[in-house]
Amino acid sequence: FQMACHAVSIYPYLDGISGDWPGAVSRELARSLEGENMFLQGNAGNVNPWKRGEEAVQEMAEGLTHDILTTYEYSARLISDSIRTDRAVVGLPLTDYGQERTGLENIDAEIMAITIGSVALVTLPGEPMTELNQAIQKDSSFPQTIVLGYSNGNGGHYCGMPGEKAHGGYETGERANLGSDQAGGIMVNTAIGLLDKLHSER
Repeated sequence: FQMACHAVSIYPYLDGISGDWPGAVSRELARSLEGENMFLQGNAGNVNPWKRGEEAVQEMAEGLTHDILTTYEYSARLISDSIRTDRAVVGLPLTDYGQERTGLENIDAEIMAITIGSVALVTLPGEPMTELNQAIQKDSSFPQTIVLGYSNGNGGHYCGMPGEKAHGGYETGERANLGSDQAGGIMVNTAIGLLDKLHSER
């Protein structure tokens, strides 16, 4: 199961290590389906849970488990003819602070695409904002495209679409987001290029 949301419902109410709401959902699914499952983190750079604390974790677990089980009931088995992969490393331009902090003008970002039949997975580094996910899905060559963040290193940390910095906020702040205003667009275009290439090879 996949969702774009920080796993911080329990934070700052617990000092120990926690699986937070993804862990709680996974336990409920394992019990209900009598099998293993896996959580894939989406682009959650600017998405947080609306409540915090142990009750919030349980509320999310119950609601998401219900929705996932309903979806599972009506799901179809994926028919795959092959698995294909491709990757690209692009240089993301950095802000003035990013250049000062790293000593670089650009920082390498690895982007990967994995396709299994009609399903595509895209991995982006850092904590990309959810608008990158939406842009990739909109222009993807595959009918089902899952975009994951927090993959393959830090990249430009929080990166949004061009123009996002003008709106302000923590994620676009100079010390949180090392990538320039164009960094997110570069990642989106690279991902779409990889998907187009893999689609043409099917």
